[in-house]
Amino acid sequence: MRHSFGSIVKAYRERKRLTQLELAVKSKGELSTATISKAETDPSYNPKLTTFIKFYKIMDVPFKDIVATLEGTADDK
Repeated sequence: MRHSFGSIVKAYRERKRLTQLELAVKSKGELSTATISKAETDPSYNPKLTTFIKFYKIMDVPFKDIVATLEGTADDK
């Protein structure tokens, strides 16, 4: 099953026990709370590649996990 970008972002953010505000602060100005909120709640949100990379880099998500999650093969722990 494929997941939306927003549902993946939210799941990883919650695993890290971060609020949207905390994630925005951790991004050091690269992501706003508005961008994070839109990403998580708008199913049609399709980020630019640079924004996509920022989300996962800031949350320290390994690239293989990103690909596996997008393909729907990641283990839900």
